[in-house]
Amino acid sequence: MVSDANAAEIERRRREEAEADSAEIDRTPVRTYWQLVRQRFLKHRLAVIAVVVLAVLAIFALVVPTVTGDAWQTTQLFRDDAPPELFNEDGEFTFAILGYNEQGQNLFARLGKATQTSLTIGLAAVVLIVLIGVFIGSIAGYTGGWIDNLLMRFVDIMLSLPGLFIILMITAFFGQGNVLVVIIAIGLTGWTTAARLVRAEFLSLREVDYVQAARALGASPQRIILRHMLPPALAPIVVAATLGIADSVVVESALSFLGDGLRDALDPRQRVEK
Repeated sequence: MVSDANAAEIERRRREEAEADSAEIDRTPVRTYWQLVRQRFLKHRLAVIAVVVLAVLAIFALVVPTVTGDAWQTTQLFRDDAPPELFNEDGEFTFAILGYNEQGQNLFARLGKATQTSLTIGLAAVVLIVLIGVFIGSIAGYTGGWIDNLLMRFVDIMLSLPGLFIILMITAFFGQGNVLVVIIAIGLTGWTTAARLVRAEFLSLREVDYVQAARALGASPQRIILRHMLPPALAPIVVAATLGIADSVVVESALSFLGDGLRDALDPRQRVEK
């Protein structure tokens, strides 16, 4: 039979072991969702290289137009096909490291302005694409039933329409050469892929345990969608956004090639130096 002293000693040792286990558990680092995302992203070399390239392009698009000013649209007829230079014969800083074209325009300044325009249209259009796609896809995936069928049939109708011709019609009717019109036209026709991806994710997420628990506890649909379903569905949204930027730039280039895009620097109102 165990004496009272031995029982007290055993109980004390049990408490010490329990405290040691608890302290060990408390020292275990807890990583949040965004910490895991950052760690996985930094381990992916191609993703890091892509971000560096994108950052370089963004800096280039911001710095060059700021430094060169309106040189991208200035025509200097006496500099047609002139070689590269940093300073002209008057000592003025020109930053024409790519030389001049046949109209005497600074090619490097025009390249910087074109990069700025393309990135602006691509990023702005993809924001509109993601907003519309997430809104329609989340409602369709969360509610299901006839609402899901109605929204998906609308998506199918949008997919059956020739997107480039719709964009051409919008830009022709509401302002040819207007940057805002081009952005809205691309956004209104490019959200279908994002909507289908988000809807597929929401259809699988609405049956998981934590979503069912949140619904049982009386959480509103808005809270369930924004707090419990949208964060796990960010992966396809990011994929759709990255592809949407490239597609938007290509569509904007196609519009310019067809003569229905942005106004070129060869506009008659440009500044000409002789």
